[in-house]
Amino acid sequence: MDLGTNERRVFNLQNYGVKRGLSFGHYRYKQVKPGLEKHQHEGALEICFCMKGQQHYKVGEQLYELTGNDIFVVPPSTMHSTGEFPEDKGELFWIQLLMDSSKGQLCNMAKKQSDFLLAALLDKSQYIFKGAFQLKFILEKLVGQLENSRSMLSGIMIDQLIAQLLLETVILSNKPQESTPSVKLYELDNYIHKNLHRVIYVDEMANLVGMSEGYFKAWFKSKSGMPPKEYVNRLKIEQAKIDLLARKTVTEVAFGLGFGSSQYFATTFKRFTGTTPRFYKSLQRE
Repeated sequence: MDLGTNERRVFNLQNYGVKRGLSFGHYRYKQVKPGLEKHQHEGALEICFCMKGQQHYKVGEQLYELTGNDIFVVPPSTMHSTGEFPEDKGELFWIQLLMDSSKGQLCNMAKKQSDFLLAALLDKSQYIFKGAFQLKFILEKLVGQLENSRSMLSGIMIDQLIAQLLLETVILSNKPQESTPSVKLYELDNYIHKNLHRVIYVDEMANLVGMSEGYFKAWFKSKSGMPPKEYVNRLKIEQAKIDLLARKTVTEVAFGLGFGSSQYFATTFKRFTGTTPRFYKSLQRE
């Protein structure tokens, strides 16, 4: 492994014989981190796989919001950042690959094959599409091989896994995508917004859409990329930002959104924003 902690790992792919690879990385954050500043990857396409939670990418003036199981492709040499947002809690993988075939073979594939895959991915750049379970399996196997790369066999496995990852991603990018949220999600969203002032229980949301609590949790996470309780808390925190700007006190905002104490509210606020309500309030006055 080249760089990393228990939460974040980054590998320089060229150190592993991937001539047209830049970095491959993975993070699993339990709380938000500072946002990504504007940067670009010269000549390299970046594919981001958001497995859990939420992540934002700002490309030019366009903001993209990824949730669990979303894939996003950043075009080569394009300035991007997380905008005004932090790196969110959750799990995300990314890989950066050079487009220029003169840099060498990509994972020992024929030029015609690698050009086809990268062109297909470039065609889907700045467009969010859904992933699938098999990608997580491939990505985790790739992390394992990079962490324990000590032989020719590991090198072959790394090439094969990257090639498989690109192929599966291209196939998924061509699948029809859900164009609009379901009626049940609209109903839930309206219900949550109308009841942000109090505690909203998972079982009442499940009853609203006629599901058992266990099935509802799995269904909701598959649709939104996060558990229902986290989704509700995210909406509460977004409302809290508005309320804090309206010069309400932290205690007023906490109880006005159904939190049992201002301390619990402050803990939740920091988990999703990276700062405390009081500090956030003071920044907005500057």
